[in-house]
Amino acid sequence: MSTLPSPRDFFGFAPGEDRKLLSWAEITSYLEVVSAASPRVSRIDMGATTEGRPFYYLAISSPENLAHLDEYREIQAKLADPRRVTPEEAQGLVGRGKVVVLVTCSIHATEVGAAQMTPILVYEFAGSDDPEIQEILDNVIFLLVPSLNPDGLDLVVDWYKRTLNTRFEGTAPPVLYHKYAGHDNNRDWFMLNLVETRLVVEKIHNVWHPQIVLDLHEMRSDGFRMFLPPYVDPYDPNVDYILQQEINALGMHIMAELLSRGKPGVCCHSGFDAYTPARAYQHYHGGVRILSELASAKLASPVVISRDELKPAPDGRDPGQSTWAQPLPWKGGEWRLRDIIEYELIAVRACLLHAARWKRMWLWNFYDQARRWLQRREPPFAYIFPCDQRDPGALLELVEVLQRGLVEVEKAAERFTADGVTYPAGTLVVKIQQPYGRYAKTLLEIQRYPDIRHYTGGPPRPPYDVTGHTLPLAMGVKCVEVSSPFCCRTEPVPTQPGFSGRRSFGSVPELPPDLRCQTVHTGEVLEKAGAYWVALPPFENAAFRLVNRLLTSGVPVWRAPFAVREEEQAGRAGCKTYPPGTFFFPPGGLPEISNSGEASLSDLPEPLPHAAVGSESSPLPGPVKAAPWRGHLPHGCHRLSSPRVAVYKSHKPFPSEGWLRLVLERYRFAYSSVGNRDIRQGNLRERFDVLVVPSQPAGFIRKGNPVGTLPAEYTGGWEEPGKLAVLEFVEAGGTLIMLDRSCQWAVEELGVPVKNVLAGLDTNQFFCPGSILRVMVDPEHPVGFGLPTEAAVMFVGSCAWDLASTAPPSLKVVARYPEANPLLSGWLLGDELLHGKAAAVEYRLGAGRVILMGFEPHFRAQFTGTYKFLFNAIFLSVTGDGASAPAPQST
Repeated sequence: MSTLPSPRDFFGFAPGEDRKLLSWAEITSYLEVVSAASPRVSRIDMGATTEGRPFYYLAISSPENLAHLDEYREIQAKLADPRRVTPEEAQGLVGRGKVVVLVTCSIHATEVGAAQMTPILVYEFAGSDDPEIQEILDNVIFLLVPSLNPDGLDLVVDWYKRTLNTRFEGTAPPVLYHKYAGHDNNRDWFMLNLVETRLVVEKIHNVWHPQIVLDLHEMRSDGFRMFLPPYVDPYDPNVDYILQQEINALGMHIMAELLSRGKPGVCCHSGFDAYTPARAYQHYHGGVRILSELASAKLASPVVISRDELKPAPDGRDPGQSTWAQPLPWKGGEWRLRDIIEYELIAVRACLLHAARWKRMWLWNFYDQARRWLQRREPPFAYIFPCDQRDPGALLELVEVLQRGLVEVEKAAERFTADGVTYPAGTLVVKIQQPYGRYAKTLLEIQRYPDIRHYTGGPPRPPYDVTGHTLPLAMGVKCVEVSSPFCCRTEPVPTQPGFSGRRSFGSVPELPPDLRCQTVHTGEVLEKAGAYWVALPPFENAAFRLVNRLLTSGVPVWRAPFAVREEEQAGRAGCKTYPPGTFFFPPGGLPEISNSGEASLSDLPEPLPHAAVGSESSPLPGPVKAAPWRGHLPHGCHRLSSPRVAVYKSHKPFPSEGWLRLVLERYRFAYSSVGNRDIRQGNLRERFDVLVVPSQPAGFIRKGNPVGTLPAEYTGGWEEPGKLAVLEFVEAGGTLIMLDRSCQWAVEELGVPVKNVLAGLDTNQFFCPGSILRVMVDPEHPVGFGLPTEAAVMFVGSCAWDLASTAPPSLKVVARYPEANPLLSGWLLGDELLHGKAAAVEYRLGAGRVILMGFEPHFRAQFTGTYKFLFNAIFLSVTGDGASAPAPQST
């Protein structure tokens, strides 16, 4: 170790010292020196972060183990898939293999301790002769991600240095510490929307198949000093029972080690559950996730907390009381970053030592849980995706999500019957009896969260995260659960590229052969004469992306506000009927976008089958392909322009705002972020057509951060000048879109004549902690174009409105809850309060409109099935006069 510089020598101070934080570049520079000098440490690059910083992990083990990493990866892969080995062969692999332990640090960037701890941790393992460390190095392959969020780490360090020695020292920055997700970035472990989570899954989880993941976090400073598993109930029932007990055993082992070192305030079995896959990818891939939560300091500044100032946990547990779950309470006092690092160093070492000493148990159980899953015979047998999808692109995205989680998706090569229903060749099938069938099942099935109370007859005990995560519902994809086995010849479905892949746009519906441009020069028309327009129905989300690209390229696009039918023409049968909201554009626009430097339409994945086109007897069937429209545009079509979108960005890091920007960027909606000053200065209509306000409390929109809590430029809200400016914007023809909790501001300040029937209710009266609910949609309203008559929305502390019996004609309902229990997946108490209530409304005000959506249509970029609510509302702001629809041009 003498040849390695210590962190203190390298940085000039020991990480963890008061009021000192290391940037990502500083941490990286030290780890580069150590990995270059020590044969025990190897740096492995994963790529770049969202903002372009280097993203990597360290492999730490004995030099001999590091020299044979390929061999150990292959052992892991074979144990992960019992179809590749016999039980006897597995026993031999267990004897030769090493336990793979992944430690991840500081995904939440204000939880600074773990990332700051890594130089010390790596220094110890890189050169120490300690027998326990040598035991770990010989038996464990230790993978360390020094920060899961390097961009946020630098943002927090910069903010801390800026506010150091001011009254704001130690405050959290008033912006998202991940560009798109903020605190929600650890809720992305199945959708993999974010660059960082996707890279960690692709480059570490799916390659190394770790038996243990230790995820280091921090929590509030005035409660317990540290949380470790056992978790509270409920577990997701798809988590193997052996894994559940390994979590308990390892968590208690780490806790015992901390207590043996005299560290007080360590608790377990409080507040944190293991229900959602959004935070626990490894639970469905053969390993355990150990969540560690340390009490925070004020970033790198100490806090002083007396015992009397300690507050109960959300589940009511008292951090000052000695119980089996916290046998040694903390007595209060000073709490520093150094304390956090000391606890974490002990925890990481204890975790690794347990893995080394119980190597055979960890490896055999890893294999055995997968083997037992492959032998299961209870239903369901499979999930089927019928061919007649309303939005085939959404199905491709869902297939991509499954495949990124190593789920095998197959396509039927022949007609088959399952549970008495016959399906055609080409139908997609996901069989549950496969190594990662647990992952497929939890993402595809309906969740029935148990009714858990604080005590008998008492209020419901809140879950740690949402209770419903059924992806087919969220994404608007037809999915059938099949109980009984069936026989069918199948073939693997190739890996699907989507928004998270390298290709820059997703599944735009492919045009039929007579609309494929055969020439390459910009502006040339189609080869086939007589195809005057392309008709593009609004069923697919990707249609909106294509329209935005056309508008950006200067191609005129028109939209029909009602269902339209082609003119009868001699020699043609089966004239098509198109739904309200269908887009029309000249075919000469296709080469404009195909020559813009991006993938052309011919590069897209082959589309899955669509339903048959309309007929006289069935005027509005399932999806209609993009197709030629021969004849004049229907009278009343509106010409669109590129909407000038403003997204309100307050001085509090609401994840809703970041996810909104991510979705808008994916679908090519240009936008500008506007803050309180922009709003208050007025003249909004001169600059924007639409203002979107992400979910946040009405009071925060109105008043913002109180004066004195942050630097002056980050305090205040819209206040009266902002209210008047927004009112002026709407009355002058602007569109105001309020999402989820923000809707209440428009009700209170602009007088939208609705009443939130859930306001002021306690949890015994109504409780819906993140569940998927059914709404009834008016698909003839412009905000409902392209949506089915029934849709699924995410409800998390959201709104439901009662309309006055004499509601004005300026108020229109876009979606409402049914006159029955709307629960589709999750947990809902007091459903009768929602019966028949409005979920989305439009209110005309002056020359403009206010659109209230009492849910987040873009929730965590997961609910692709409700994106069209948002997209339609945005385009509604730029709908022009339809009287001047042009006649077709002869070709």
